[in-house]
Parts: sequence; structure tokens; C-alpha cells
Amino acid sequence: MAEAVRIGPDAAGGGDLEGFSPTVGRQLLERGLTGEIDLHVAPVLLGDGLRLFDNPGGAPVRLALPNGDDPAREVNLRYRPLPGGQDRSA
Repeated sequence: MAEAVRIGPDAAGGGDLEGFSPTVGRQLLERGLTGEIDLHVAPVLLGDGLRLFDNPGGAPVRLALPNGDDPAREVNLRYRPLPGGQDRSA
């Protein structure tokens, strides 16, 4: 991963680099190499998979919301399960 981090900015031509793996994202975050975290919330609860930035026993990582009045403000989302929400095809 160190090699990818070293050559990534040049390969991107000054553009943004994106990591789509919670494992790689956690490693970049731990090394202080993450400028922003862009979270997309989909209204579905998955049964299996990797947790986003799973780090048992690790220190909490405080985040700031850059596009609001208060950068430490929480964002609340509220969903209701849909009838027949136990869709096995997802």
C-alpha cells in the first residue's frame, strides 16, 4: 500500500484519489492520508460484509462536517423498514 500512496497523486494528475475498500480506507485514515471521507447511505441493512473502518480497540476518529454551520454537528437519518423488507435478492 505504501507504494500506491507514494505514486497515487502523480498518477491522478493532481486529481482526487478514491479508496473503495474499508480496509484500505482504515489504513489511510490511520496514517493521516485521508483528506475527506465521502459517505453514501443507502436505505438497506446488509447482513454480511466488512464494517466501514472497523478498528476494534482503536481510538475514536472525530470527523468534521465541512458544509454546515457547525462542523461537529451530527446528522440524523430516519428510515422505516418496508413491508417485505427481508428481500433475499439484495
